[in-house]
Amino acid sequence: MRTCRHCEDEFDEHSQMKREVGGYINECPWCVQERGGDDSPPKYLGVQGGDGKMAGITILAFEDNASREAYKRAWSNNTGMSKGKSCHLSGSLTAMHGMKFKKIGENMGNSNHKGKL
Repeated sequence: MRTCRHCEDEFDEHSQMKREVGGYINECPWCVQERGGDDSPPKYLGVQGGDGKMAGITILAFEDNASREAYKRAWSNNTGMSKGKSCHLSGSLTAMHGMKFKKIGENMGNSNHKGKL
């Protein structure tokens, strides 16, 4: 249980409602809703690709959890996450155009295998 910094009511920070509305850890879900929504930092997602000897990683920021989850589902489906190579045999790839995100950081893998160009 926590005490809200605005209304000083006690609330459960692990409740379903708190998870849905977001906000800072010391804000109750009712105050978050009254103040116009979640002002907490953007939601991040790290995705990786396997190129050569080193996997590359990209960190993306999303405006909300719904956009983050949609991108995560599409990326997992299209890259074959937990499916082996079966994703490449299917014609049912998820469209990823129109998804709004901002690239925060990127570390690309080295595709140069054993010094060959």
